[in-house]
Amino acid sequence: MKRIAVITPCILPVPDSLGGAVERLITKLITENEHNKEYIIDLFTIDYDKRSYGFSYTNLVYIKPSKTAKIFDRLLDKYYRTVPCVSSHRMLDSYISKSFLERLEVVKGQYDFVIIENMMSTACEILHICQGKYDFPIYFHMHNDVDIYRSPANIRELVQNGVQFIAVSNYIKAQILKADHNAIVSVLYNGIDLHKYDRKIMSDVDAINLLYAGRIIPGKGVKELLSALISLIDKDESYKKKVRLDIVGFSGLDKRYENAIRRMAEGYINVSCIGQISSDEMAEQFNKADIVIMPSIVEESFGLVALETMAKGIPLITTNSGALPEVVGNNACVVDKSENLVKNLSEAIVRLVNDSSYRQELSELGYKRAHAIKDFDIINYYSNFRNIIEPKKIDSEDVISVIVPVYNVSAYLHRCLSSIMQQTYNNLEIILIDDGSTDDSGEICDELKISDGRIKVVHQKNQGLSCARNSGLDIATGKYVFFCDSDDYIKENTLEKMLLKLKKDHSDIVACGFCQVYDEPSDNGIRTERFTNPKPGRWSGYRSVIEMMRNNNVCTVAWNKLYKKELFDGIRYPANVFHEDEATTYKLLYKADIVSYIPDELYMYYQRDFSIIHEELVDRYKFFIDILWDRIAYFSDKQEEELVQHSKITLLDWIKYSYRNIHDRSIRNELLGLYSDNISFANAPAVMGTKKKLALLAWKYYRY
Repeated sequence: MKRIAVITPCILPVPDSLGGAVERLITKLITENEHNKEYIIDLFTIDYDKRSYGFSYTNLVYIKPSKTAKIFDRLLDKYYRTVPCVSSHRMLDSYISKSFLERLEVVKGQYDFVIIENMMSTACEILHICQGKYDFPIYFHMHNDVDIYRSPANIRELVQNGVQFIAVSNYIKAQILKADHNAIVSVLYNGIDLHKYDRKIMSDVDAINLLYAGRIIPGKGVKELLSALISLIDKDESYKKKVRLDIVGFSGLDKRYENAIRRMAEGYINVSCIGQISSDEMAEQFNKADIVIMPSIVEESFGLVALETMAKGIPLITTNSGALPEVVGNNACVVDKSENLVKNLSEAIVRLVNDSSYRQELSELGYKRAHAIKDFDIINYYSNFRNIIEPKKIDSEDVISVIVPVYNVSAYLHRCLSSIMQQTYNNLEIILIDDGSTDDSGEICDELKISDGRIKVVHQKNQGLSCARNSGLDIATGKYVFFCDSDDYIKENTLEKMLLKLKKDHSDIVACGFCQVYDEPSDNGIRTERFTNPKPGRWSGYRSVIEMMRNNNVCTVAWNKLYKKELFDGIRYPANVFHEDEATTYKLLYKADIVSYIPDELYMYYQRDFSIIHEELVDRYKFFIDILWDRIAYFSDKQEEELVQHSKITLLDWIKYSYRNIHDRSIRNELLGLYSDNISFANAPAVMGTKKKLALLAWKYYRY
C-alpha cells in the first residue's frame, strides 16, 4: 500500500473539530481513504485534544509548539501584515520539519507523495530538508491567493525545485503562473455535499430577506453592502419594509471594523447584526433568505458561500472578485467591484427585490449549474485528488523508441544491443541507424532484426552522429525516446526504472546516473568509475538547464535520458559539428515542464581511448564556443537573463579550459583575446555569487 504524508497548515486541528475550510477538505480526504483503503496517510496536524478517532489508515502526527513559539508567531503575523515584506516565516515550521524528519526515519524515507497544505513557508522548509536526499514528489495545495504566506518568491523557489501545485480554482492557477510561468498546476475545486442541499422553493413575498454570511472584515465588502441598502432607504423609505438584511459572522476578529458596521446599522430596524452561529442555525438562515449577497472586494480564491447559495437555488448577488465568476458563471447577478461598488450593489438589489421573475430565473440557473458540475460535488473530491497525484498507468501505448546510431563498432555492438533487447521493460521499438559502417556492423544489425521483431534497421551513407540520431527520430513511432551509443550498454532494468519515475513524477524527461567503463581489470571485474552526482533531483525545465551547466546530474549528453518524444517537435541535432549534444540538450530541458534525475548508475559509458579528448581539442574548441554563443543568443531572445549569465560563465570556463590544454601559442592568444573581450567589471556574471564573479575577473589578468 502506498504511503503519503499530508502536512496541514497546523493552525486548526484535523480532523476538523474546530471547523476551517481547509481542515474540512483534509478531513474529507482521510475519511474517504478509510473507505477506499488506498493509502497509509501520515497526517501532520496541530496538537489539540488527541482523542482517539479510530483511523485504520491514518496516523495522526501531532505538532506541539511551545507557548513562546505561539506568541512569537502571533507577533510575527502582526508585523508581516503591517510592514511590507516579501515572504513570511513561522517558528512553527521548525517544529513541523523536526517532526517530519523524525517520521522519515520511522518510515525509512519511503513516501510515495508528500502534500503540503496552504502554508508556503512550511513547504520551503520541507523542501530544504528533502533536497538531494529523498526523491518523492512534493505537491503544494494552494487554497488562498498570493500573499505574505504564499509569496511570488516562494512560488518561484518551489517551482524551480520541481514542486507541483494543486490550486482550488483556475483563478489561483493563473496567480501561480503569474509568479512563475514554469509552474505545473492542477485544479482541484473545493466542493460541498450537494445531496444535502434541497432546493428552496421561491415564492412571492411582501418583504425580501437579504443575507450576508461570512467574516466581518473590510475585504468582504460588508460596509459597501450596508451603504448600498442605506442609500436605497434614504431615497425610498418603503425599502425599510420591503427589505430585511441579516449580517451573520460577527466574531471580534476585527473589532474596530465590526463596531463601525454596528454603528451604521443603528436606527435601521430591518438590519440585524448576528454573531457566529452553529451550522444548524446557519442552515436556518439560508432557508429564510430570498437573496444572498457576497460583495467581496478582495480576490476570492474560490467562493464556497456562492456555491452553497446556488446549490439551494437561492438567487445570488456577487462581485467579479477572483474565482467568483468562475464558480457562478452567468448564473448569478455579478457586479463590478472596481468602480462604484455601492451604486452597483444598490442597483442589483433593486432589480432582484422588484423583479420576482428574475429571482426565479437566477434560482433555476444557479441550482442547475451547482448540481451539473461534478467537480463541485464533494463526493468526487477524493477521486479528483487521486487523479492529480497518482501516476498514469503504463499501457500498450507507452512504447519507448530506443535509437542506436551505429558506425564501425562490431566489437561492441552485440553487448550494446543485447542489453537493450533483454530489458525488463519490453514494449520497445529498437531503431538501429547504420551510418555507413565499413566493418560488419551493418550485417550484425540485419541478423538481429531477424531474431527480434522490435528491431528496425536503416542503412545510410555516413553523415555523422547527429544525422544518425535525426534519422532515428524521423521514423520513431514511440511515445518516448531513449538514445544509446553503440559502444555503450545499459543495465537490464534501466528503461523500466526510468519510465516508472517519469510516470510517478509526471516528468517530461528523466535522466539517470552513469559510470565510465574501462577495459582495465579490477577486483570486481572491469574497472568502472562513477561520473554523475549521487543525489536525486527533480526540477522545473528552467532549473534543469542550470543543473545541466553546474552539476553532474542531468548532464548535456543525449544518451542518459528518457524523453517524451513530443519534445523533439521542431528540434533536431545540428549536422557536421562537434558537441551536438551541447547544441540541443538545453533546448529540450528548457521545453520540459518537469525533469527528474535518478542517481542510479544505469548507463555504462565505455571509454575506448581516454587520450582522444585532448588530441581533438584543437579541432573542436571553436565548435563549442560557437555553440555557447548560440545558447546565449537563444536565452537572450527568450529574455531569460539568469540562463544567459549561466551560459556566459560556461563560455568563459570553456575558454579557460581550452587555454590550459592547447599549447599552440597563436590559439592561446586568440583565446585570451576572446576572454578579455567578454568580461569586465561592468558585465561579469554575478549569478553564481561574488566569489565566482571575482574569480572570473581575476583570470583576465592572472592565468592560474
